[in-house]
Amino acid sequence: MRLIADFRLFRSIIRCLCAALAAFILAACGGTVPTEVAELPTLAALPSVTATLLATATPNESPTPTPTNTLTATASPSDTPSVTPSATITDTPTPTASNTPLPSDTPAPTADNEGLLALVALAAKATVLPPQFLPTSVPTIAGIVATAPIPVSCVTPPSGGFAAIYASDPTLAQQLGCATPSILSVSSASQNYQIGEMVWVAGPPPVIYVLFGNGQFRRYDDTFNAAFDPNSGGETPPNGLREPVRGFGKVWRTFGEVRGIGWAVTDETGGQATIQIFERGQMVYLPQRATVFVLANDSSGVAGTWRAFAGSF
Repeated sequence: MRLIADFRLFRSIIRCLCAALAAFILAACGGTVPTEVAELPTLAALPSVTATLLATATPNESPTPTPTNTLTATASPSDTPSVTPSATITDTPTPTASNTPLPSDTPAPTADNEGLLALVALAAKATVLPPQFLPTSVPTIAGIVATAPIPVSCVTPPSGGFAAIYASDPTLAQQLGCATPSILSVSSASQNYQIGEMVWVAGPPPVIYVLFGNGQFRRYDDTFNAAFDPNSGGETPPNGLREPVRGFGKVWRTFGEVRGIGWAVTDETGGQATIQIFERGQMVYLPQRATVFVLANDSSGVAGTWRAFAGSF
């Protein structure tokens, strides 16, 4: 029994010590000493302190957007340089216009006309056109009519009657260029066709000029050889027309484009031709026709345009 009594006493002492310890702890925290130990769960309010600390950490994230605003402000000066070149370009024409006052009757059209005439002059020197496409005058945009440019004076002028024909039409000077001292006197023959003509001149080498009805000509070598070539093709022309023979006939039968001038309407006529050579062509006087043929070469040198003038050398 005594053992039981001692155990109960020990348990009482332990309880007292626990109560005293609890009171001491509460006193240290500044709280009121609870009357009962069962009120210890009130200490669960401590998590609210932890939450307060976490909430305090939230403002620490606010510096993150602050650098973002700083970057936005940095982009503003980058726009400033793009405006500066625009102002420079805009300002450039302004002083130019203010420093160049023009009266109401400004001579600007004259400058434009000079440029146009320069282009026309260049085209005339670089291009050989059929006569019908070369006007003797050029209208300008100001309404002023200017004479077509003529080549500069040549060292060797055309000879005899060729000079009068050359001076009568400025387009001839443009087409032929300057004359050379080379003047030939050779045997020749000519024949009229339905849509053109043929002219033969002795060489060396002998050649045949086919003058087409559209103002174009082409030169062919005269390869006719009486020892081997037939005199004619044995064709029967319509009434009143003639079949080309000998050298004319060989060219006429060989080349399809030559056949296009039709049948001959006259017989061949011969004579002593006078020829003067130019930079880009030649003049051929046929006394049997009392005609001067002007042949202006194109870039090929074997073709070009032709014109006929009544006259003599």
